[in-house]
Amino acid sequence: MKKLSITVLGALLLSSCAHYYYVPNVQNVPLFKEKNEYRFSASYGVGDESTSAEVQAAYSPTSNIGLMANYISASGGNSTGENSAKGYYLEGAAGYYKPIRKAAVFEIYGGLGGGSQNHKYCNLFSNQSYGTTNLSSVKVFIQPSFGMTFNAFDVAFSTRLCSVFFTDVINNTNNDYESCVVYDIGVKNRAFIEPAITLRGGSKNVKFQVQGLISTDLSNPTLQIGERYHFSAGMYFTIANRYKTSKTNNNK
Repeated sequence: MKKLSITVLGALLLSSCAHYYYVPNVQNVPLFKEKNEYRFSASYGVGDESTSAEVQAAYSPTSNIGLMANYISASGGNSTGENSAKGYYLEGAAGYYKPIRKAAVFEIYGGLGGGSQNHKYCNLFSNQSYGTTNLSSVKVFIQPSFGMTFNAFDVAFSTRLCSVFFTDVINNTNNDYESCVVYDIGVKNRAFIEPAITLRGGSKNVKFQVQGLISTDLSNPTLQIGERYHFSAGMYFTIANRYKTSKTNNNK
């Protein structure tokens, strides 16, 4: 039997005794260059056994301060839905960005988010139901990044350090399965490190984005409760004053 799950950051998986309970979402890496820039993206993500839909937004209210918001909805499991999980996660962050020379940008963001998830457990061989578990969680994170941004191409390297806190665990499984749920979750406060690479290509205002990241459970690497990787692809949109100015100058 495989694993399934989702948590603050939403997504899911299934395997052996119970489920995974954390999946990393796409890292928002805006690479701001100036005040009053807007960034929006929509993407589709996959992990060990999860699928997800994600939307992100970012804004630079000053020449060095950036704000962002990220949302993910994910699900996974078997075709009957009897051994499955689904959930959502929403986060916000604020940080500092610094353009370096013409194309390079350094950024660092700190954020807070929360989400919920629902798990259904079932023996795939006997079709016996073990019950359900509902979870709520909170995540705090810090995310430094460095990248290069051009009119038609962006590349960025980022690393997210985060702590996930399971604030509410409502276990409605039978007695035979309850110990599995408790064992899988283990310590309710978990720490993760998640390096990622982001590539974008297209025009000034619209680019195609792909990102890959690896997630490592620092609290207990031998009993990792979340997906070990997350890949995503989608569209990325930019609104910036410098692009408007450039277009105006070209028309003169």
